[in-house]
Amino acid sequence: MTTRTTTAREPSAPAHPMAESGSYEYTVYICSTLQKVWSALTQNELRKHWWRGHTVETDWRPGSALVGRFPDGSEEFRGHVLEADHPRRLAWQVDAVSWTDEFAGQGPTRLSFSIAGFTTLVRVTLRNEAPPNMLELVSRGWPAVLSSLKSLLETGTPLPLDEVFGVERNPGSHQR
Repeated sequence: MTTRTTTAREPSAPAHPMAESGSYEYTVYICSTLQKVWSALTQNELRKHWWRGHTVETDWRPGSALVGRFPDGSEEFRGHVLEADHPRRLAWQVDAVSWTDEFAGQGPTRLSFSIAGFTTLVRVTLRNEAPPNMLELVSRGWPAVLSSLKSLLETGTPLPLDEVFGVERNPGSHQR
């Protein structure tokens, strides 16, 4: 597994708080098939097992709206699909998170999954481009979440992510 985090000034950044952007990359090798990895990323009946009950509502066509949901069904984020090249690449943009105002006005967050065969394995590389404070948050979570994906596909059982993050809850539910 590899990780890489970078931060760079945007040369033509708009005059709002997102003067900086950065990226986080994480690669994991999974003993599975391209199709099974793709299905786990795009089908909620599989996603909810490895991503602690979180789901995404979309048709996975470029330009289509995308809504992320917490396990309780409340909205987590809104965005749109950037790319869906079955079964090799999936990308979307989060335009707004719904559970906090902390990231308001900082610009979008982009996520991409590159999926490639690697001998008898599948190499999955996640790239998350976001403002620095969002990167700080996601860089702590992605290794565990993608390890849960790996565990589900290799053993049939996702990781007990409550042991990593605590009991799942909508972090905004106590604020509203």
